[in-house]
Amino acid sequence: MKKYLIGVITILVGVGLLFMACQTKEVTSAKVYIQQDNWDKAIEQLEMAVDMYPEDVEAHYLLGEGMAQKQNWERMNEEFEKSLSIAPTFEAQIKNTREKNWVNQFNSGVSKLNNNQVEEAIKSFTTATRIDPARVEAYKTLGIAYTKVEDLEKSKESFAKVLELEPDNKDAITGLANIHFQLEEYDKVIELEKNTLEMDPDDRDAIANLALAYDFLGEREKALETYLQALEKNPGDKDLMFNLARLHFLGNDYDKAISIFEQLLEASPDDFDVNLQVGNSYLGMADDYRQKLVEKEEQGEETTAEERDQLNGFYENAIPYLQKAVDIGEANPDIDVQSGVYNNLGVAYINVGDREKGELYFKKAEE
Repeated sequence: MKKYLIGVITILVGVGLLFMACQTKEVTSAKVYIQQDNWDKAIEQLEMAVDMYPEDVEAHYLLGEGMAQKQNWERMNEEFEKSLSIAPTFEAQIKNTREKNWVNQFNSGVSKLNNNQVEEAIKSFTTATRIDPARVEAYKTLGIAYTKVEDLEKSKESFAKVLELEPDNKDAITGLANIHFQLEEYDKVIELEKNTLEMDPDDRDAIANLALAYDFLGEREKALETYLQALEKNPGDKDLMFNLARLHFLGNDYDKAISIFEQLLEASPDDFDVNLQVGNSYLGMADDYRQKLVEKEEQGEETTAEERDQLNGFYENAIPYLQKAVDIGEANPDIDVQSGVYNNLGVAYINVGDREKGELYFKKAEE
């Protein structure tokens, strides 16, 4: 029995010596330096090792670790990939090193972003993308950070990189669509949101964005159709209702515009923009009706008292809404009451015969 055990030990020692013999002296020296935490000397030895023995899987792996210590992330990845291409021996260690360093940089970026240190956050997220270029999270947050400093082109690049890695990433599609909106690239918005709706036909934000894009491109019928679809998914959505009413207003369909604006006022009677738009809608109706009366007179026909009363009625209807908008705006320092608002109110007062108030608001418009 003792002879058998001695034989087994002899075999094991022999195997150990065989493995020691397979390790180059450069790698052996590098490991000693690593134990001493002398990475500069270790890297010198490992550079020689990979140069002389390009198929040494461990030398490439250890050199990658050295590059991680020096934060040379591109070279780290290069050496790790060379090691993995030879054999998966150190796959778990490589994954752990990448994960540890990526998480440190990503979490640091999130913390800085939350503290409004946006420029520093961008540096951390950028470093995370260098450590592991295949992970999308850092590109997404990088896109958000760039929007905060209004670097829309860089933001667009970051979201586009996410979609390159994950074509169906809805967060990136939404982020990229928002950037294209700000850059007034509405064709791109339509393309992106159509992709979103192919994945999720009930996506409320995508439908709303699609409607807005059609609206801003002047494709009125498509915009109207899409706004109605969006409202089916988002009943009572104030922004969608406002934009739909505004679209009717721009198309001179004032009755429909006023009908929707009035619904919004039931919920928010002190909304500056909605009051203003109702008043402007009545002025639009007055302008259209006045033009008809002018054309009638040009043809030699006289306008009737009833017709003049009807014209006057449009101005009378406009005044309460325009006056309320002005009152709300003047009482709120965050609202900039434009000269056109005062001018429109002055026009309404003049046309109902209140010259004093009309001239008052014309003067405010000039000021």
